[in-house]
Amino acid sequence: MTNSTRRTDETRIDGAVTGDDVRETFPRYRDSADATVLERPGRDPETVPNDDLLRPELAAPLENDCYTHQAEALEALERGENVCVATSTSSGKTRIYALQIARNYLEAQSEPTGSEPTDSTAYVLYPTKALSRDQERELNDFYDQLGLDITVRVYDGDTERGTERRQIREEADVIISNFAGVNTYLHDHDRWARFFSACDLVVIDESHTYTGVHGMHVAWILRRLRRVLEYYGSEPQFALTSATIGNPREHSETLVDEPVTVVDEDGSPRGPRDIVLWNPPPRAREDETDGPEDSADVDAVPDTDDASDSESGVLERVPATVEAPKLLSHLAYHDAQTLLFTPSRKLAELSVKRASKHRTDRSRYYADPERGSAIEPYHAGHSRPKRHGTEHQLKNGLLDGVASTNALELGINVGEIDATVQMGYPGQRQSFWQQIGRAGRGTDRALSVLVAEHRTLDQYVVSNPEFLLESDVEDAVADVENDAVFAQHLLCAADELAIAEEDVGSFADRGRLERGLEMWRRAGKVTGALETGVSYCGPPRPQSTISLYATRGEEYEVRLAADVDEAHDPEMEPLARERVYRDFHEGAVRLHEGRQYEVTEVVHSGPTPHVTVRPTDVDYYTVTRSDVTVLDAVSEESRDVGDFTLHYGRGRVLVYHGTYDEVGVHGGKRRAQGVPTDNPPLSMETQLCWLEVPRRTERQLVEKYRDFAVPGLDSELADSPHLGYAAGLHAAEHATIGVAPLELMVDKRDLGGLATLTIDSHLDPEAADDRSVSTSEVAHAGASIDDEPKNLAAAQATVRATAARLEETPSSGWFIYDGIEGGLGFSRSIYENFERIARRAREHIADCECGRIDGCPACVMDEQCGNDNQPLHRGAAIDVLDRLLDAAGDSSESPDHAGSGEAVESGAGSDERDDQRRPPLFFA
Repeated sequence: MTNSTRRTDETRIDGAVTGDDVRETFPRYRDSADATVLERPGRDPETVPNDDLLRPELAAPLENDCYTHQAEALEALERGENVCVATSTSSGKTRIYALQIARNYLEAQSEPTGSEPTDSTAYVLYPTKALSRDQERELNDFYDQLGLDITVRVYDGDTERGTERRQIREEADVIISNFAGVNTYLHDHDRWARFFSACDLVVIDESHTYTGVHGMHVAWILRRLRRVLEYYGSEPQFALTSATIGNPREHSETLVDEPVTVVDEDGSPRGPRDIVLWNPPPRAREDETDGPEDSADVDAVPDTDDASDSESGVLERVPATVEAPKLLSHLAYHDAQTLLFTPSRKLAELSVKRASKHRTDRSRYYADPERGSAIEPYHAGHSRPKRHGTEHQLKNGLLDGVASTNALELGINVGEIDATVQMGYPGQRQSFWQQIGRAGRGTDRALSVLVAEHRTLDQYVVSNPEFLLESDVEDAVADVENDAVFAQHLLCAADELAIAEEDVGSFADRGRLERGLEMWRRAGKVTGALETGVSYCGPPRPQSTISLYATRGEEYEVRLAADVDEAHDPEMEPLARERVYRDFHEGAVRLHEGRQYEVTEVVHSGPTPHVTVRPTDVDYYTVTRSDVTVLDAVSEESRDVGDFTLHYGRGRVLVYHGTYDEVGVHGGKRRAQGVPTDNPPLSMETQLCWLEVPRRTERQLVEKYRDFAVPGLDSELADSPHLGYAAGLHAAEHATIGVAPLELMVDKRDLGGLATLTIDSHLDPEAADDRSVSTSEVAHAGASIDDEPKNLAAAQATVRATAARLEETPSSGWFIYDGIEGGLGFSRSIYENFERIARRAREHIADCECGRIDGCPACVMDEQCGNDNQPLHRGAAIDVLDRLLDAAGDSSESPDHAGSGEAVESGAGSDERDDQRRPPLFFA
């Protein structure tokens, strides 16, 4: 649409704003191909009469009948089953457990013990303190409406110590808390005797949020809680509420370790919804602008009709951090109360300023500057009164818009709003649907706009809009196989109640229990035997050593520099060792709760390892480069995919976060590069999956891409005919990790990868005993065959030396590993879903508009790449994935690729080893 035909500022949109309205009215909007409108129809409610479901004293005060999913869940609870309700946002999930608590209360009141009625209590666990306070008000109001004397109180770290805490434990019918609190309070369970002995229901709200390391800890805390409840004679039911996820039963049962009935047929009403997938326009390169501030806010759309470079495609787009606030301002101007989701507190604040600036810069369009201008930020960094004030104003229509972190994703009551805007794809479909579910006034039409970033996930979503509408949603992964996490909670359990024979099978299997207890016995932390009870005898309160976001006891405190005012204390949780090495080395600049901090000192040794930070205000952030080697990979499971072999197992990953770059906040230009971190290598025993490429496929692709070159590449691979093929493996590794969140609820930063021409699972262990082979390469790197490698060079040299002694050349391929000691369960899930992930990766690489052989950040480049995204080859990656998918029975026609010709059958009579032509290199 040209400027001459675009609506003027005097035009108001009557009624609800639609997706087409946004496309037609947004100023300087130029290319309809960059905005896709998806329409979802509404649905009528499906209900069950309250009189058919509830006792009269509960049914009479309720204004509306229960939805069918509420009725189904209540009936399952009536049968004594555990329940997970996995339905949409605002579908009334809180009402289910609120009514079950009321039913338990009335039943207890009708069965007095002697002259006194019995108690019935409920433990309700939320993921955030803000949600706890909000739900405390909601539940108390609900029980007032029902005329029931049920007391609901919050008990967490903010609850005043002493009399108030004691009163809550002794008098409250419902206690709201969080898992960090439960972990701590179990030490003093005798103080909770009254509450625990009467506990009939444990509620786990927003249970889908408990994944990865956090999910592991929650699963073990729940097992510890159940032990204590059983000690006091309680056998409570579990009620879980979840967003829609792909595996609600499996995930719920992993958390609570009991059978769970899933209710996922949503009976709540829904109005029609327009979903707009908005790809920001191309912009000028950073070096074509005047400075970082200009590059951040410039529209910079070329005047020509073709904004793409004809040779290299779309290289940059206006960032979502710039474009999304404009849409917030625009929708608010058109009377649509709008909620913008941002990934950080700083961006929530900055978005309000950018929304106002957009209005000012387009004053000819937005003629009335006061119209729809009441826009405020919202995040956990604000005081509680300010947050509550913002919630109240939004709920009562006094605000036209709010820029928020995902704090408003999890059900805090802000009423019904008209529209949502998302600053980038939030990472998973369940989070996407949960966020956009905040918009919708009853059965009126709602609007949701996703503003894409120029990165892998976002570009996949806007290029494949059907992905969002697929019925399958990502799986939530919570794993209890991590021995480091198990050992911590075993120690806590022994502190709370002696570990005895009755814990065999119910807490863990006998072998695992005995191994864990023997380890702690040797460490002097426990005493006794299973037959008589194993008790804790170490330093007080082992619960205090647990961080819900790390897998091992070795954690680093975050301290504020001594000369800095305590008001600037970031109050960060302790950091896992892996994260310190990667993200909190000396010189790192990190963003926390809207503030920048520079790491000034890291102390690895001593009784209290710690990181010292000071606030800073610079226009760059840091990205750490990593080199990786996988050693001792042991396959626990494998399966053939045609001639390819896929493995899952465990192994030792040696990671060297050796250097870092300073990257401009605006535009992403690299400034200082290769700055040393002085980190030692980091060794992790973790979970892995890996793909072995058959030699025939390798020979074909080596021949096909033998002319590929990377000017200036500093590598022994630079002059090898294997360069193009290795670049394809490297690109395929990046892409499969990059799209993994499309299938699993995983942050790709929790995963690592390694593309290599030497898969060490094929190394013959007997060859290590052959002492006649020269070990000069290994010795030169600082290790010997007899020693564990002390650094990355020694580790890689060990692999090379061992590979050189084998009769057959090891396979090539790539690893994906969990980036946390002991593993997270993600590699296992990727192993089980590998073909689906490979299909997503293949489609996305082929569909990317960049047109570059080495790809772009939207397809195969990754800012975390330890090799600075060299070498990469999109065509070779697609060829590898095509052959894999053909072998899996999922044939895809391969498009033409720059620099690639027809596949050639090569090497029929070639030397199978040919090591001089095939250096065993590693690309992280």
